[in-house]
Amino acid sequence: MNLCLNILGILSILIVVCLAVVSIISCYENHRLAVTRYQIKDILIPQSFQGFHIVQLSDLHNVSFGKNNEELIHAVAKLKPDIILVTGDMIVGKPGKDVSFAADTMNALASIAPVYFSMGNHELRTSIYTDIYQDMWEKFLEELSPDIHLLLDQKTMLVRDNCGICLYGLNLTPELYKRMLRTPMEKGYLDSLFGKCNPEQYHIFMAHNPDYFEDYAAWGANLTFSGHVHGGMIRIPFLGGALSPMIHFFPKYDKGLFEYSGKYMILSGGLGNHTFKFRVNNLPEIVSVTLEHE
Repeated sequence: MNLCLNILGILSILIVVCLAVVSIISCYENHRLAVTRYQIKDILIPQSFQGFHIVQLSDLHNVSFGKNNEELIHAVAKLKPDIILVTGDMIVGKPGKDVSFAADTMNALASIAPVYFSMGNHELRTSIYTDIYQDMWEKFLEELSPDIHLLLDQKTMLVRDNCGICLYGLNLTPELYKRMLRTPMEKGYLDSLFGKCNPEQYHIFMAHNPDYFEDYAAWGANLTFSGHVHGGMIRIPFLGGALSPMIHFFPKYDKGLFEYSGKYMILSGGLGNHTFKFRVNNLPEIVSVTLEHE
């Protein structure tokens, strides 16, 4: 009996110590920024887009790096991007939460380079469930600079020297953000939004949820930018991210560069967290991508 109590006491101490260590590391990492660089080569990338530089930001969740996010803004400006892609969850989708801080950050980014914004699940829920979130989404939109390009289930063209790249902002539906179980994407869903893909053009998707990467690629998206998973919060060597916001342990898509059928997805580890604020071996991330004609 005494032996069992001693073992339980030791285990309890070890658990408390581990939690304390994780909390200290997490507090330190949550306030640092890392830049991850990628090069994407494709024969479909027009020669006029050789060296085209994209910065991706995702999942800010109202987190501040320095006063008024000056550290984040300075870090992005230093990269000298041609465009900035923001793949959702800049706000925290909880009733009564502030939206001005995220809007101010977006507006500051727009002074650096053209900003293209697509929804995350937090923006999505505030835009749909107005009985719960009142006018949060409308306030956010009102405070955004008119210079910011909103791509809400929409397509635009990036043009250089009369050559173009297709850029899409995908919202998804609440059913495609369900926790625990992955809801299959309905056949023809992407066709219904964007029509049939032209295989002779280069297509970039901004799609917050990476779980449907294979659907995006099958439609024809050559390069997808995603977020949502926060890098799996706690990253374990050789195993990857431990937990996604959709309550998937060791999710297939957690952070980094992924390939499927010759198409690619860059999955940002995000900048902030909203409920569980743990980050271990997983610094807040600015993604920097250079396109090259192959």
